[in-house]
Amino acid sequence: MFEVEGGNWFDRTPPPAVPVPAADLLGDLDSRPALLIRENIGILSGLRIFGEAYDHDGRPHVDLQSEEGYWRARLNPGTPVPALRTPLERVRVEHRQTDDQAQQPAPAAAADAYGLWDRLAPGPDTPGLRVPVPARTVRHLHGRRIIQVTPLGWAWDLRAISEPYDLDGDITLNCCSAQDYYRWLISGTPPPVAPLPLYLLWTE
Repeated sequence: MFEVEGGNWFDRTPPPAVPVPAADLLGDLDSRPALLIRENIGILSGLRIFGEAYDHDGRPHVDLQSEEGYWRARLNPGTPVPALRTPLERVRVEHRQTDDQAQQPAPAAAADAYGLWDRLAPGPDTPGLRVPVPARTVRHLHGRRIIQVTPLGWAWDLRAISEPYDLDGDITLNCCSAQDYYRWLISGTPPPVAPLPLYLLWTE
């Protein structure tokens, strides 16, 4: 059995995505998943940064696109896609921690609804960690972001396109890449299907 430090490869927990100020990653912002923070209002997610930061009226800004718009622009170059010009200080970027940096609750605790008090934010405009939980603990998986554990690390940017089902005795979830998922959404082209064992999958 292939093993990594601390146990078998399939027992590892993916590191969380940490929201960091976009200003901390200047020059490496294009295409990153992003959050838009509105003070005392809330958090807008499902966004991507389009391009790098630029000056507008003396302040650094970035352009944000919806996840669908981001993929529409890349799958159909030249297609005009709306972008939201946003002051840089309002944007947080999902930064994936390394295994060495990760400090997170055990899988059972992460999936425990009664851990609410430990997850409370200081206010409505403060994003928290996106802590992966075992996909088997979550209802209604189709459409969710999926992480696959592999012997070499993590396979990111997957989407669930089914609910778990029995495939010759193995509990399985059909997945595809995020790009193929949005191509299906935008053009109707069915994605290549990857039937993956549920026990190797996590979701955020």
